Amino acid sequence: MRLRGRVAIVTECGRGETYGVVWARALAREGAAVVVADPERERAVGVADELSASGAAAAGTVVDVRRRESCEALVGFAAERFGGVDVLVNTHHLWHDLRRDDASDEYLHEVLDYNAVSIVRTARAVLPAMRARGAGRIVSLSSIGAWQVGGRLAAELDRTGELPSVAYPASKVLENGLTRFLAQAVGQYGITVNAIAPGMIASPATMERLSAAERDAFVARTALRRLLAVEDTAGALLYLVSDDAAHMTGQVLVVDGGLVMLG
Repeated sequence: MRLRGRVAIVTECGRGETYGVVWARALAREGAAVVVADPERERAVGVADELSASGAAAAGTVVDVRRRESCEALVGFAAERFGGVDVLVNTHHLWHDLRRDDASDEYLHEVLDYNAVSIVRTARAVLPAMRARGAGRIVSLSSIGAWQVGGRLAAELDRTGELPSVAYPASKVLENGLTRFLAQAVGQYGITVNAIAPGMIASPATMERLSAAERDAFVARTALRRLLAVEDTAGALLYLVSDDAAHMTGQVLVVDGGLVMLG
């Protein structure tokens, strides 16, 4: 088990077979003690109870990544329950509840804060615990939305004459940039910072938010010609949080079946 004796935080589990749930299971299978957090305590505790029932060390708690004190309380909870923190996995992001038609400045700021600026908040919160360990791994959930939006923005602009919402892709571009900046800042303490950018994944949010035609259009442009599953990204996560990736930092690892590379 690659993560035996290590403590991992997952910042959001969400509804159904989400990244938070699937990645928490993967971390637990590799021996990590997992703290599952979510804005809704019942969801976090439910996932933690599932992990515990399988024999893993796990605990659930609530977090609001928009608030610095809540992020600090999450790290304190992990340290109290399991003695420290080695891994931070930022799975929180606005996508399932994204208002794709809201082009207001206020909503742009909200999405940028929740999807991107928040990873600075969680990194600040976890930094003292990781420095105490002399090492750490931070991995955030990005998206190919930083590169690909499927032509929707141009089509909407042409149809309505108004620039549609750019909140989601802008948040992922910012998140990717912050990943590099954080990596540069904390590398001196043995802490790596990376991100994973999934492609067209059959997550609950994708299946709900995108039409079949939109999903098919993305899949047709990939090299593998298939819709990926959330589980297809778990190997990338385990690599980035393991000792195998000790010298990999500031990177955004694209797991998309060959979409971005084809342009």
